Amino acid sequence: MKSKMGEKWPYLVAAGVVVLIIGYVIKTANITPVTVGMVAPDFTLSTVDGKSVKLSELRGKVVMLNFWATWCKPCRQEMPSMEMMYHGFKNMAGSNFDLVAVNENNVFYQGKIKPFLQKFGIDFPVPVDPMGTLDHLYKITGVPETFIIDQKGVVAEHVIGPRDWRMKDSLLTIRNLLDHGPQAPSAYLAVKRDGGSGY
Repeated sequence: MKSKMGEKWPYLVAAGVVVLIIGYVIKTANITPVTVGMVAPDFTLSTVDGKSVKLSELRGKVVMLNFWATWCKPCRQEMPSMEMMYHGFKNMAGSNFDLVAVNENNVFYQGKIKPFLQKFGIDFPVPVDPMGTLDHLYKITGVPETFIIDQKGVVAEHVIGPRDWRMKDSLLTIRNLLDHGPQAPSAYLAVKRDGGSGY
């Protein structure tokens, strides 16, 4: 009896995993991709330093929400300019601005995150999402991908692909929000910009 159970348990575990995956896919299949004018879905993640980041607790600030991974070459191009931009806006706007860079490495690549951050001298908050929860919640198309979120939690700009965040054109939305505050979602929808990566 025990030997038969011993032979079956890997199949039972595999079946259980498949059921969980199917359930998760069904649950997230109807989630609409996050676009300009929508309220950014809330989430809570832990950073590489073990601190908790909850998006809704950043209301009242302009938030740059970036998705990236260590294996992503465009992310490696983008990160140094993000670090410079982060410190520039922190010096200018203080607590009115935050950058949250969610790492989308899977569970097998988690050990590469801290060495990457140390190599590039990154010190902004880096929550980790090893199960890709936000990947599905936001329906991102890949990495890097960035959402600029206004003080009311509404997505003011959606950037697919890398940008050189030192370039003036890349910072227009953030500067406008800091200078003039949040606008109606229709105002964000009326603004059309290209990728403007600078790379």
